[in-house]
Amino acid sequence: MNVDHIERLEKNIMETICKLEMIFPPSFFDSIEHLLVHLPFEAKVGGLVQYRWMYPFERLDVTVAI
Repeated sequence: MNVDHIERLEKNIMETICKLEMIFPPSFFDSIEHLLVHLPFEAKVGGLVQYRWMYPFERLDVTVAI
């Protein structure tokens, strides 16, 4: 994970979203596109996904509600 690349992505993401809004109709966009703004910050703070992925721990939690 290259921090310089992530910082460049963080600076360019708003311009990229604006360019996409000029191409696609407004009905194409929903709240998910807004999450792209936060993705570089989360990558810098949290690091690689294998170090914070919760599936192995959730898999070991075998409590079943009946």
